[in-house]
Amino acid sequence: MNHPYSGLLKSLDHLTDNLIQVYVYQELTGNYSAVVILDKDPDSWLTELAPLAKYVHKHRLNLPLIINKRFLQNSLDSYPLEFINISSSQSVNLLLKEDLLSGLNILPSDLRLQMEREFKGKWLLTRQVLLEGKLSPRNLRATLHLSIHSLIPALKGFFFLARQPYPQSLEDLFEQTALISKIDINSLNIWLKQSSLELADAQRYLLILQRLMELTESYPIEP
Repeated sequence: MNHPYSGLLKSLDHLTDNLIQVYVYQELTGNYSAVVILDKDPDSWLTELAPLAKYVHKHRLNLPLIINKRFLQNSLDSYPLEFINISSSQSVNLLLKEDLLSGLNILPSDLRLQMEREFKGKWLLTRQVLLEGKLSPRNLRATLHLSIHSLIPALKGFFFLARQPYPQSLEDLFEQTALISKIDINSLNIWLKQSSLELADAQRYLLILQRLMELTESYPIEP
């Protein structure tokens, strides 16, 4: 996989003994991100990680998610969607001493709860934006595009719960989620391609979010 993080490992040379995994992945939006997993945080972490920060800022890259092994192992119940999104994306390991991102022990009940929170949170925030009067086509487009992109991990959650392969394109994500959830969410993909949106689109988006959050409130969890 081609990626823009070709010099990332060099910025971590002085931490080689402490590195467990350095992982680069491409999100369905096309953006690249990275994860750096340490055995433990360095005592002077701000100083030790300064070369990495300098590298990503110079090349205008997303700052990697930098965590240690203990944090990952104890956060699967708190951030299951984030870790599923990372591990299910197209990826490459720049360094691999132990593969901590495969075979994650995520409980379906933890995932379902975070999905419910995500859908409800987006519903609440979208209503707030509309009530604040930010109703120009440009503002509506920015609001919905940002919100829809941030929904991607939650939509991937349906594939985990249904034990189905994760889609590798936005089109497949929306189409297959609609089949699993029985909720027509294909408008999300249409809105992402439009240069401006209207209030009616935002109101339809709220209805989709409402149906998603109501579904996940009582989504059946297989043992």
